[in-house]
Amino acid sequence: MIQDLVSRERQNLRAIATAARGLCMDTVLRSKSGHIGLPLGATDIATLLYFGVMKHDPSQPNWPDRDRFVLSAGHGSALLYVMLHLAGYDVSIDDLKAFRQLGSKTPGHPEFGVTPGVECTTGPLGQGLAMAVGMALAEAHLSEHFSVPTNLGTVAQQQAPLVDHRTFVLAGDGCLMEGVALEAISLAGHLKLNRLVVFYDDNSITIDGRTSITFSEDVGARFAACGWNLLQADGHDLDDLAKATDMALEHASRDRGATGPTVIVCKTVAGKGLERWQGLHKVHGNPHTAEDVRKAKGDLGLGNPDDTFFVSAEVRQACQSLLAKIKTSVTHWRDSLDTNLSALPQERATDYCRRFGSVLDREPSKRKGDGSTEPFFFSDHELGGARGEAATRVFSGRALQLAYQKLPEMMGGSADLAGSNNTTLEATSFVAPGRYAGSNIHFGVREHAMAAVANGLAVHGGVQPYCATFAVFSDYMRPAIRLAALMKVPTVFVLTHDSYAVGEDGPTHQPIEHAAALRAIPNLKVLRPADGLETFAAWQEILSARDQPSSPPNARPTALLLTRQNVPDCDDILTEQGYPPRLYEDVRRGIAAGGYSLRRSRVAQAQRHITILASGSEVADALRMATLLEGKNGRLVDRSGKSTVLAVDVCSVPDPTSLSKDPRQLEALVPENHGAVAIEAGVPLTFAALLGPKALVIGLETFGESAPASALKSHFGLTPLAMVQRVLKWLGLQEPEQGTRVD
Repeated sequence: MIQDLVSRERQNLRAIATAARGLCMDTVLRSKSGHIGLPLGATDIATLLYFGVMKHDPSQPNWPDRDRFVLSAGHGSALLYVMLHLAGYDVSIDDLKAFRQLGSKTPGHPEFGVTPGVECTTGPLGQGLAMAVGMALAEAHLSEHFSVPTNLGTVAQQQAPLVDHRTFVLAGDGCLMEGVALEAISLAGHLKLNRLVVFYDDNSITIDGRTSITFSEDVGARFAACGWNLLQADGHDLDDLAKATDMALEHASRDRGATGPTVIVCKTVAGKGLERWQGLHKVHGNPHTAEDVRKAKGDLGLGNPDDTFFVSAEVRQACQSLLAKIKTSVTHWRDSLDTNLSALPQERATDYCRRFGSVLDREPSKRKGDGSTEPFFFSDHELGGARGEAATRVFSGRALQLAYQKLPEMMGGSADLAGSNNTTLEATSFVAPGRYAGSNIHFGVREHAMAAVANGLAVHGGVQPYCATFAVFSDYMRPAIRLAALMKVPTVFVLTHDSYAVGEDGPTHQPIEHAAALRAIPNLKVLRPADGLETFAAWQEILSARDQPSSPPNARPTALLLTRQNVPDCDDILTEQGYPPRLYEDVRRGIAAGGYSLRRSRVAQAQRHITILASGSEVADALRMATLLEGKNGRLVDRSGKSTVLAVDVCSVPDPTSLSKDPRQLEALVPENHGAVAIEAGVPLTFAALLGPKALVIGLETFGESAPASALKSHFGLTPLAMVQRVLKWLGLQEPEQGTRVD
């Protein structure tokens, strides 16, 4: 019971909280930047969590069964860094002194992979809470997946299961005003993720003033309406906090799905202890002076008020004493690990080691002789599903089914568009309240939260998440997509209906600028495959490059742009033109590089040579354009009437951003003496930047229209014949009038 702990350790907990307040004030004051309101207002909550509630091990920050803590109100990062320092994570006093400085371990908002003990990047309000829902969902799923059969269980196994942890969140008023948080709260309540506990730091202020100027609903009632357990506590009273926390932990200890998650509404005073500023909206920033800090330290009884970044030996001893009790659960879990693994079916035990072996210093399966992980692959037989004419969303669905057979950690779903996105895994069930073993997730019409929840699955580790919707709605997902790129986690965003060919749904559903906008996000790999073979190669590239679960992040999320309409097999067109079909390995390397050559012209003694580059559904059009252009040889004349023979190469460029980073690869595809033409059914920004002003880039500069796709193709001048005319005009070539002599 946490109440018993507080009764025994009240003096030590208060001493730790007081020291933490002093460190928070020093940290923010020294940086001359930051936010002091939340760190001083929520210190008691954080102290109780880190030194009385959470099971964690600062010496093993990536231990798989640790409790997760998410500071959704990321502007209060000074509090998180101070807690990590006092708890013994690799965050030193010097790191606190370097708060918000270049290259420091203590950036302005928490960043995943930068600071040990930070579970995810937060700052954009509401995203942290939504990611915490993903973490809680991952825990529920993995707990069922790796549960030891009851008939084989021992006392030790029952006390230390492989997966049995909680997710704690500290969220503020700003987080709960954001729509992404409400979507996530709704989903978590529906799924009854009872091991999720949110501490709502209800201090009634935001930057512009009291929350009453913008925020008048009953926030607790909103949680309750979504299926959450609602509790109240005085955020500065350890006994009251402990009582509420015990009730929350009781809900968390019940069978999964037996009740909903829990929110504890904690009434706090922002900036508590800064006499001139506490409770005022200006304390959200850093208005305090050195004199304010000296007075506050004196009022708190923090020794010499002029001492900075000081922690007494007694406080450090109290921290170690409390943590020693917490670490016993970690030791017990590790001691039970071999027994638990041996009690699992062999396949499940191997699967667990493959997912978490790198964290536990155990040999993951599927290792090659050089110690590297064996890459994901599709067999020759499986590649048969990549052939023929179909929409790339259909090919993606086929690849996804095959991937799940090899990688059971695949987990994801769609924002109420699974049938259109082709993202339902056929060999498993759907996640539902109290039933989490399946890998399919019904996200509902919640694009904002869906992407953030998928990121939460990714940072939790042990699962490979994906989520899906129409490409045009990536606008709703953009904050989370950006955070995935910033965190370097391998979330996959499946975005179908990738062009005007959505057709009759009209301009609201037709993405025009979206491919270019996604490519502008650093560290996001955006792939727009041309046909089935490229789609399979794209999935192979994504899953081969994924990072080891739960290891320090060094991955890239991917946005996979897929067609609604059928596209031809490019090899069928090449065969018709007398060219050899592609080798899958060449396609795979081309996907990794960003682009590759499909067709090298066989026209001899050409006076002009051009290369057409295209992505996605326009690649087939580029191949047909090459035939049409070369078919005019012997009949093409320049403006002076002189005949010209034209040779045309074609390249598929599913990822122009990667291609732009390798000038040698681009030069190999488009030699300096070639004219360059690019086509893409969207704004031409990406290819214009790739090829420069001398190139002809055919795209769309307007929004779409409501009409069948074939009608729109003609309307926008994107038929092969119409684009050929544009190329000829750009080259200054034309067919001579009938009867005209050609020299």
